[in-house]
Amino acid sequence: MPRAKNVDELRQSLLYNNTLEVWMALCTERGREWRNIEGYGRFLDHLSKVGVKLDLSVVCPPIKGFSEKPPKAFNIKLDSDNIKRIRSFEDAVNSSATAS
Repeated sequence: MPRAKNVDELRQSLLYNNTLEVWMALCTERGREWRNIEGYGRFLDHLSKVGVKLDLSVVCPPIKGFSEKPPKAFNIKLDSDNIKRIRSFEDAVNSSATAS
């Protein structure tokens, strides 16, 4: 299955997705590099802080080029409220980058 081009496309295939797939879709729609493990960690912190329920994923899909040790993945529901919260991570990154 080809990688989703954006978060909305991911939502069309499944209501619940793992955070790695969501991270890659968000980075793809924003034209950013998804292989940044530190950025992924900040993304998970953001999701937790804004109230997105993170259920630990039992199965973590192997993703080539991300890191040698697979990062933790969580399952999240891609409803419209959570999609807004997911996209607010990008807004926070852009705001801090322009404020410097």
